[in-house]
Amino acid sequence: MARRLHWNPAIGIVATGVFAAAVAIAFPLILNAASELAGQNPVAPASGTPVNQKEGVALELGKTIERELSAGQRHAYLITVPGGQVMRLEIRDHGTDVGVVLTSPSGESILPWQPVGERFDVKPVTAVADTPGVFRVEVYASSIAPAGRYEIRLAELRPANDDDRALQEARNLMTIYHRLRNQGHWAEAGPYIKRITEIRERVLGQDNLLFATTLGFLSNYYDNIGDYANAETVALRAVKIKEKLLGPDHPDVAHDLHALSVTYRYRGEDDKAEAVQQRALTILEKAHQGESAAAAGELEGLGTIYYARGNYRQAEDYAQRARAIWEKLLGANHYHIAPSFSFLGRVAYDQGDYPKAEEMFQRALMLSENALGLDNLNITRYRNDLAMLYCTEGNYASGEAIYGQALALHRQKGVMGDRVVQDTLFGLARCYAAQGNTAEALNLQSEAGEIEERFLAVNLAAGSEREKEAFLESLSSRSWRNISLHVQSAPDDPTALNLAVTTVLRSKGRVQDAMSASLSALRQRFGKDDQKVLDQMNDVTSRLASLVLSGPQKSPAEEYQQKIKALEEQREALEDDVSRRSAGFYRASKPVTLAAVQAVIPADVALVEFAVYHPFDPRSANEKKSYGKARYVAYVLRHQGAVQWSELGEADGVDRAIGKLRGALRDPQRKDVWRLARALDKLVMQPVRFLAGDATHLLISPDGELNLVPFEALVDQRGNYQTQNYSISYLTTGRDLLRMQVKRDSKSGPVVVADPLYGEPGAATVATAGPVHLKLPASAARHRSATVAEDLSDVYFAPLRGTEQEAQVIRSLFPDAQVLTGEQATKSALNRVVAPRILHIATHGFFLEGPASGEAPDSTKLQAASGRRARVKLRIENPLLRSGLALAGANLSKGGSGEGILTALEASNLDLWGTKLVVLSACETGVGEVRDGEGVYGLRRSFFLAGAETLVMSLWAVSDQVTRETMTAYYAGLKQGLGRGEALRRAQLAMLKRKGREHPFYWASFIQSGDWTGLDGKK
Repeated sequence: MARRLHWNPAIGIVATGVFAAAVAIAFPLILNAASELAGQNPVAPASGTPVNQKEGVALELGKTIERELSAGQRHAYLITVPGGQVMRLEIRDHGTDVGVVLTSPSGESILPWQPVGERFDVKPVTAVADTPGVFRVEVYASSIAPAGRYEIRLAELRPANDDDRALQEARNLMTIYHRLRNQGHWAEAGPYIKRITEIRERVLGQDNLLFATTLGFLSNYYDNIGDYANAETVALRAVKIKEKLLGPDHPDVAHDLHALSVTYRYRGEDDKAEAVQQRALTILEKAHQGESAAAAGELEGLGTIYYARGNYRQAEDYAQRARAIWEKLLGANHYHIAPSFSFLGRVAYDQGDYPKAEEMFQRALMLSENALGLDNLNITRYRNDLAMLYCTEGNYASGEAIYGQALALHRQKGVMGDRVVQDTLFGLARCYAAQGNTAEALNLQSEAGEIEERFLAVNLAAGSEREKEAFLESLSSRSWRNISLHVQSAPDDPTALNLAVTTVLRSKGRVQDAMSASLSALRQRFGKDDQKVLDQMNDVTSRLASLVLSGPQKSPAEEYQQKIKALEEQREALEDDVSRRSAGFYRASKPVTLAAVQAVIPADVALVEFAVYHPFDPRSANEKKSYGKARYVAYVLRHQGAVQWSELGEADGVDRAIGKLRGALRDPQRKDVWRLARALDKLVMQPVRFLAGDATHLLISPDGELNLVPFEALVDQRGNYQTQNYSISYLTTGRDLLRMQVKRDSKSGPVVVADPLYGEPGAATVATAGPVHLKLPASAARHRSATVAEDLSDVYFAPLRGTEQEAQVIRSLFPDAQVLTGEQATKSALNRVVAPRILHIATHGFFLEGPASGEAPDSTKLQAASGRRARVKLRIENPLLRSGLALAGANLSKGGSGEGILTALEASNLDLWGTKLVVLSACETGVGEVRDGEGVYGLRRSFFLAGAETLVMSLWAVSDQVTRETMTAYYAGLKQGLGRGEALRRAQLAMLKRKGREHPFYWASFIQSGDWTGLDGKK
């Protein structure tokens, strides 16, 4: 990924802040006097050298001097400033672009402005003299600058006040900040830029351009420490200030838009980055700055985006255009050209043109080393590029040497938290692994993993769910490398095993964990403002769900999509707000370790962590083909002893077996279910059973399509179903065991929602709150929940009279239960529920299929369904809008009302922190869109996000009567004190023994996920 670094102008900008910093471009830039101007202009005097008062023209207050300046020339001026006074200098360009060096009486030099192709009418410089002395100002032009005239004037000289001295303190601190930043010491630099920001906001106020420019530096700092969430917040703030003060189309706004786009690229938000950069480029072109340094930065950024998408032709075109601008501004051998060569080398590398890639990488490295010196950390990325190429070609000695040089320099300077260092560590590890030096590869990847873990913790503490997903997706290949190193290269090495297992424990379900932690933290704190944010998110979510499910109606397709997009953006912004408000809580979480997880596994339990990974070949001569087809691996953890493991084979074969078995499980007439259950068992459970030893309880943490398998129904070599051998519970990740140690208190008694009055189409209009007053025609009972239609308005939910009996059984066992049936079983009533001890929902569930390939997202198609569901096939993209529950008035949810439909997206907003058990007594409530590493996107994910400890859900449709029998037995077991998992197992075993119910269709549909212990927390 690219990195940006602001240049130095803000150090000396006048306090009124008329102008902002020069462009922040998308690649590492260190612009100190010696390196930036080497070979092109005379350099600034060395710091500490007193000003020579005989060399320069004395400036008088209010007097303007106008002179002509040619390429390479330099003019010196002297300003005598009495002690305790502030001076303000103004420099105006007329046809050229001058740079400025300011030297204090003590000899300290800074570069407030540099000639890089940007045109500013006035370049102000301000300084306070603590003691009497002479300031020296040198005005110069680069060696390729056109001849032109400029004006210089001492505009102000007066006694300094407290604000002047505070601003001078900020300028002094900025000098220190730049020095630390240029050395790569970002951790040490942080307090300085924060203090500078604080001073300038206090003295200048928030509506000030210098303050906005300072926010740009602060955003850059956050980018470089990997805190992209804060970087985005600060960059957006800078953009808004400049838009307000300068107008939305001012070129200076484009500079901060570019900074924002870089943050988006870091986070994997390429679509956002492209939109922002295209806007910035348009602004610059309208201002006739299409060939400026800023425009070159935008073109490079756009090239980076198209490179990430694999559109190499367009990526290369943008890079070439950017390089042409840089060469025109700075010459063909300037350091700023290095990123262009690096980028073109990457394009060639990905296309397999290694000779061209080597030429480009070597040119970039040469330019950066010549400009910055061999011991500058900002050339690490160029070294990494060349070393990566050598390792890919099999020239391991050369690659290892270059990586080693970069790593040694970072260790020497004590700068190991940078993301570029992670690239160095993983790259060098690849070199070692390819040569069979597994021990060194393990050490390096373990070190990189710890750095990355801290990096992830910061970035997952803020942002929307989609932003978190995009960010983690960019890092998934590193998890695959850690697993591959163990499975392929070091299967008997305990260090490799530890690294692989720790990687799995930390990475699976990471987004769900972060979102759940944010919501729960906010609900625990629950201030007035927090409640307002949650209410807003509920409202926006409801409107989004209604809009999507009701379809475009009479609106044009484009207008309809724009409405959806607007609501999605509102919801993302609110998700981000929730994350930020609870960031402190989430960041405080302790790092997940293998020892910590093993410590909380009960003695009779085995945790089975399944993982999908793509095997990595470090010796591959083609980078794009270095990752193989997906495979499954299983790690088995016990309370004591070493982790056991088994490689299960290619995911394609396992997934085909899963698909066949699921088809048989859904049909009680199928005679091949036993054979298919045995076939899948051989692939995934037979190896695990041996490794689980004497465990009687299995905690299954599935991955991939295994999320849709009821392991209870698998058949072992003795012909037994697994539910006959083990208690089985499901976890999103073994990391859930740590969260289960946190006590959650319920806030009310059990709530049962059952037998909703779905209504008859045309009978009434559903109210937005309270009960719905509907009449149910007698003929309705004869209708089936099976419909073929064009949109949701044609779906029909048939009555479920048996669920009322289900509700009464539960109330007889738990007398304090609140029962909502008929017209009381509304979405509004469910939304008002706050952390009941038990939440039981008996109704129709639905799962909607995703967009077909090549089909427009807003088109709809419904397919027939039967039983206790109305299975709707609606072509919409968001998986959390493709599953849900039907409540009172569901058949009347037309025209955008949505009162009778609770989507999974809306369910995630329920307040269930403290709810011990949620039972979704409906069909297919456990299915959804499967995503490797994150589980199932559907109702099961949503109810855990809402805070539920335990969820009982179904994987296919079963009859109303069978469901009622299962639930009756389940709640009876809970009442007797059985665990939330064991009660379900005994209900399954009882049904399995009944004649005619042996087929797993009847007893294996419902599974239990989450905490398996009793409702009181005891086993």
